[in-house]
Amino acid sequence: MTRRSVPRTPVRAPSRTPGRRESPQAPGGQAAKPQGLALRPFESFEATFLGHPEGTGGFLRIVGAPKGPRMDLLVDWRDAHGAIHGDRVVAEVSGEGWDGRIKARVLEIKGRGEVPLPGTLQKQPWGWRVVPLEPRLPQIISVPPTDLAEDGELVSVKLDADPEAKQLRGTVVARLGKKTDLKIENRLTAALFNLRTAFPDPVMRELAPFPTAILPEWIQGRADLRETLTCTVDPPTARDFDDAISLEVLPPSEGGGWLLGVHIADVSHYVAEGGPLDEEARLRGTSVYFPDEAIPMIPERLSGDLCSLREGVDRLTMTAWMTISPELEVVETRLSESVIRSAKRLTYDEVKEACMDLSGRKRAELGEDLCALLDESLVLSRQLTQKRLGRGALNLDSEEAEFIFDAEGRPVDARRYPRHDAHRMIEEFMLLANETVARFFTRKKIPSIYRIHDEPDALKLEIFAEVARTFGLLKPREVPTPEHLNAMLDKIRGGPLEAMINTLLLRSLKKAEYSAENIGHSGLALQDYLHFTSPIRRYPDLIVHRLLRKVLRGQALPEGLQSHLAVLAKGASDAEQKATEAERENDKWKACLLMKTRVGQRFQGRIQGFSAKVVFITLESPFVEVGVPLAALGGNFWVDEHRTQATGVRGSVVLTIGDAVEVEITTVDEDLRRISAWIVEAKAQDAHGKGFVFVPMLAAPATLREGDLEKPRRGRSAPREAASKGRSPKKAQVTGGKARGRKGR
Repeated sequence: MTRRSVPRTPVRAPSRTPGRRESPQAPGGQAAKPQGLALRPFESFEATFLGHPEGTGGFLRIVGAPKGPRMDLLVDWRDAHGAIHGDRVVAEVSGEGWDGRIKARVLEIKGRGEVPLPGTLQKQPWGWRVVPLEPRLPQIISVPPTDLAEDGELVSVKLDADPEAKQLRGTVVARLGKKTDLKIENRLTAALFNLRTAFPDPVMRELAPFPTAILPEWIQGRADLRETLTCTVDPPTARDFDDAISLEVLPPSEGGGWLLGVHIADVSHYVAEGGPLDEEARLRGTSVYFPDEAIPMIPERLSGDLCSLREGVDRLTMTAWMTISPELEVVETRLSESVIRSAKRLTYDEVKEACMDLSGRKRAELGEDLCALLDESLVLSRQLTQKRLGRGALNLDSEEAEFIFDAEGRPVDARRYPRHDAHRMIEEFMLLANETVARFFTRKKIPSIYRIHDEPDALKLEIFAEVARTFGLLKPREVPTPEHLNAMLDKIRGGPLEAMINTLLLRSLKKAEYSAENIGHSGLALQDYLHFTSPIRRYPDLIVHRLLRKVLRGQALPEGLQSHLAVLAKGASDAEQKATEAERENDKWKACLLMKTRVGQRFQGRIQGFSAKVVFITLESPFVEVGVPLAALGGNFWVDEHRTQATGVRGSVVLTIGDAVEVEITTVDEDLRRISAWIVEAKAQDAHGKGFVFVPMLAAPATLREGDLEKPRRGRSAPREAASKGRSPKKAQVTGGKARGRKGR
């Protein structure tokens, strides 16, 4: 492969401007380093170049470095030396910017990105070209004539590997469809994030011999639980069911308490280690859930059939039995391979109707035994919730959007996804099962893949505390302990400050991830925690099942297991991050499709956050986010350093996260997935904190530019690992059905 080297120029020491707060310096006067990086001036490294959407320079993501705020190195356009988005480069540290961020310059372009890019095929008088959909790649790609697609259609194009070429060239490798095709945004999102959508032939050949029913020899040696009353509880449109529950109240003669059974689909029975199916599952790492479609980790034959705990059908499972004392302590644990037959497939709303609303019709339909199981499950889960919060776990709720689709599959509305105690019931049981299995591995000193969540950054947490004190949510000398934080979250839940406090608190938290090193889970206040309950959609769960089977059968564990698991954990964390980004991007696309016919209409909403140039507003109905350029407010507004408020009109108008506003939609850009608006009026405060209605003058076009869209730093992921079996479902039909969402336990 041809490589291009660029001239090396000396590094200049960062200038120190009088009156400017200097950035921290490393020993020896070296440039300040992002946390987790150890780079010195002139030190070279390999990285991926990430273009800037405005075409002025970009960023470098060091190979192998973790993702996170300020972890990408800044590259000035003069130091990019022709590198484009996705290029593999060799670079070196060149100093630091005015804000203390490390700067770098490209030394050598090793090659173009190897991932095919989606774009629009266009026929010109002089030939064919592709206009990329990726805003960070503004260059036009020349392509040879193709029979795969027609003028104006969306295609995937593979860039030529030679970085020396003066004209960016590529080859069309696939047709994606037309812009008017239904669900075209799903195919484009998958292409943008290089998601694997088709299963290779070797995978399907491995699946072919599997029978349609459980073979008798498969049951031998397993605990036969087919006569035990079990049920599944999921969203109404779920197609795969990977967890079932059972519950027995223990008599006083046995000490009282409960015997809780969590029965998880035994995917590891079907996915042979090292086979084509296993390799494909590892590469995918996780299922990806769009509001109206899922990209599964394993084929539908397994995820929706053989491994799905369907009602009235024998299915292979891995079971965690937990004997829980009246004091809510797990006093005995039994883990086993098993077979169950789910008695009923329930939805969250059916549980609510029967056991919370006490509908006589629904209770008669479900039967006395099942209602008794669910009634007692709600009692136990509520107590487990109180215990979890009492030990210091954060009770941080995040609002999810649920899109409503018409009969043809077009989005017609978006609303907050409702959550109630039926969701929390399953949530608590899965959390307890995950903790129980993790403790089993820890006590036996057996390597595994853990779900970890490091302690919050102390400085960020103190910044959050400062803001909370200004609103009277923390006392002057009160420290943000989990107890104080939970009390504060309960106090503001459902109020105008909830959005702001949740946003700020999330910024101070670190990201939950997978690791072979067990450092505990801060958000759940647990020392031992892993993912055991969703092997259909998460590869780490599948690995845990395999390891558990080996231990239960007394089989020897392979040498070098710890290092092997570390590699798998890193891959799973990366896959989870990519899936999350793809899902968010698809949500934006769905929001654009929903709002494109509503330009000129006005909506009520609340300020959700700020970037340096944009006010982000979440509408009440439909429940989508729009952006208002700060310049459109007039009055020279500026955003404070914590990005909690914007002040303008010579300090006489203050807009804060949580303030109610009325906006008018101005433009919808599907290609860049952004909705622009301007504020018609807002409930603001004056310089003395007195509320009044602010009516801004439109001082600039209310249309967002791509460079405006630096999102508020909302932190990372919420520490709550079991939100409605993880991530809330986001699809519904007009009739009110909801599709299965990602589970993030």
